[in-house]
Formats: sequence, structure tokens, C-alpha cells
Amino acid sequence: MPADSNNNQASEREKLIGLGKRSVSKSYYPELKTRLDELEQFRALLDLVNDAIFVVDADTGIILDISGSTQSMIGCGNADIVGSPFKRFLPRHLKRHANNLFHTDTENLQLETELRHPDCKLRAVPVDLTVQLTHLGERRRAIIVARDISERKANERRLKKSHDLLEIRVRERTRELARANRAKSEFLAIVSHELRTPLTSILGFSKIIRKKLVKAIYPAVDHKGDEKLIKEMERVKNNIDIISNEGARLTALINDVLDLAKLEANKIDYKFAPINPKDFINRSLEVTEALFKDSNLVMLLDLEPDLPKVNGDMDRLIQVMVNLISNGVKFTPKGSITCKARHVAKSVRISVSDTGVGIEKDVAETIFDKFTQVQPEQHHKPQGTGLGLSICKHIVHAHNGHIWVESQVNKGSTFIFILPVTSDK
Repeated sequence: MPADSNNNQASEREKLIGLGKRSVSKSYYPELKTRLDELEQFRALLDLVNDAIFVVDADTGIILDISGSTQSMIGCGNADIVGSPFKRFLPRHLKRHANNLFHTDTENLQLETELRHPDCKLRAVPVDLTVQLTHLGERRRAIIVARDISERKANERRLKKSHDLLEIRVRERTRELARANRAKSEFLAIVSHELRTPLTSILGFSKIIRKKLVKAIYPAVDHKGDEKLIKEMERVKNNIDIISNEGARLTALINDVLDLAKLEANKIDYKFAPINPKDFINRSLEVTEALFKDSNLVMLLDLEPDLPKVNGDMDRLIQVMVNLISNGVKFTPKGSITCKARHVAKSVRISVSDTGVGIEKDVAETIFDKFTQVQPEQHHKPQGTGLGLSICKHIVHAHNGHIWVESQVNKGSTFIFILPVTSDK
């Protein structure tokens, strides 16, 4: 600060507390000097803050004083700022309403805007503005604090640019996935035709060959006393059975893959109608009855009386039940399979429980994903396609329902799904 300015400030300070040099002898001088020193220290500290601070006459809108980083933010000196209308620094769209800042019922007002002196700085500075109205006797004052948010705005622009680029990439990736999905569907349609037709022939002819062997050829062969021939005849019959069984398994795999592809592409034509849960549950038990004949398992049924109807596709819900019951039989060496149905709130809760091997926790978390299989130690080859539960999930979700599993290793599993009750009678 120039020496002349310091001398003038000191002279003004002396006038404030007395009569120049003669004031030193006054009794109140030390106390006044201490208070002024404190005020000057406070003002010096205030000038160090990063925010711009304006003291404005709330009645006229004229700037009375400034501190903080006002001069560096606005790009002007004290003389160009103090005495100017505050609205001069506001954007054009706010200038028309500047008086509203100082004539409002809200004592503390916050807004995001820009500050710029039309003569001193070409670039407007984005700021968070806080306006605090106060009274000094009968005079109204507005304390305005402006915080520079240039860096935040720059970060927001960079973030938006990154977001826009990411969105473009996502759209491009989505289009690529859509093309891949169409290619997959076309491939599966070809597979459907090219594999199903020969498989049907293989299965048909293998059954005919087995029937001819057992009923016509083997009885005509003189194999008495020839143990080697008997073994070879039995081996041929077993090999034909393997062809039939593996052909049936491959057919089931193809059907599951095609079903899942249609479900994922929303190409399944559901035939929704109000149905009683007992109907599709009982039908499912009839379909799976043969599974229990050659097993050590008992099928238990526990249905709540007078279950409300649900809006569903009978055939698809039977498919879900058959899949869950078949899985229970597959992984339960002995014990029971229990099917329950209960009316809970506005839903019907259906469960299929078994007393089998159970499912490890990490497997249970992904059990409804495609190609996920439970692999008990006693089984050395896959038990199915690993698509059945994924198909179940798609079907249940299409019915606005939810499906999940609860399981303990070596104690069994319970697959549960809920379907919303229909309002139709």
C-alpha cells in the first residue's frame, strides 16, 4: 500500500478517536485504539477469504462496501465497484428482477448465477450467491457473498461430455448386441430345422430297430449255450438304448435353447386367463407321476382351500411346475417332494420342496442364470441342460411374479414363486 494512502488512513483513524495528536491524552484513547486495531485485523482477515463480499443498501441497491476476493473476481478496483448498483454486475435476465433480491420475505436467499463488470472483465464468473438481509437501526442492508464455482462448472462440463460419449458408446453397443441377438435367433432357427429333423428320424428308427431286435431277430437266433453271443446281443440292445436316451436328451436341450431364445426375445405368445392355481398344480403332478414310480420318493401335496385365481398361461405355468418337480426328483435320492400353495396378501405363494442334496450358497446366488447346474459329488456328468430354471424365471417374470430358492446343503431345497391375484372372478 502507498505511503500517502497509509498516512491518510492513519489521519482518518486519529480523527475517529479524538482530536488528532491531542487525543492521545484522552482517557478513552487506549480502549478505542484497541477496538480499531481489532476491527482492522478482522478486515484484513476478511480480505483474505476466497469469496467476494458485498455490503449493499437494500433500499437503493447501491454497493456500500466490498471485501474478500471481490476485486480479483470482478477484475476491477474498489473505486469501480463501490457506489455502483449491484444489478450492474448481474446477467441481463436477472437485472430486471434485481430489486426483488432486496424486497423479499426470505431473509436468506441462495441462487446460482454469474457476476461480471461490463467495463472491467470480459468473462462472466459463475457463482453461488447468498443474500442475507439485515437491519442497522432503520437502515436495511444486504450482505451478499459470492463463491466462485468456475472449477465446479468446468468439472460438470467435463462430466457431461464424458456422459454423452458414454451414452453414444452404449447406443452403439446396444445396436451391436441387437444385431448379434438377431444373428443368434436366425442361427437357432436354422439349428431348429437342421437338427430336429434328423434327430426325429434317429429316435424313431432306434425305437423301431430295438423293437425288431427284441421281438423278431433275437428270438430267431440260436444263442443257447453261447455266452459270448448273449453278451454281444445284450450290448447291442444297450447301445440302442443309449442312442435313444442321448437323442432324447439332445432334443430336450434344443427345445430348451429355442424356448429360452424366444423368451429372451419376448416372442412367446402367452395365453393369459384367470385360472385356479390348483388346476395347473394338479396337472403338473399328473405329468410327473411317472418320475416317482421308479424312485424312493413320496409326493406330498399341501394346498390351502379356496385359493384365489391368478392371471396366467396354463401351459407355461405347468412347464414351471414340471421343471421344479423334475429337479427335485433328480437331486433327491430318498425322502419326499412337497408342493405347497398359500394365499399371501395379494399374491399366491407356491413352493416345491425336496429333502435332497441341497445347493451351495455361491451356486444358489446364480442358480437362475443360463447353464448353471448343481453338480453333486455322486454325479459325474451334467444333470440336464442348465436352462430349465432360467426358463422358469422368464415365465414367472412374464406373469409379474418373482421366483427364488432357499436351500441348505444335505438338507434340501425349496423353490418358491409368487403370482399376483387377479381381480377377475
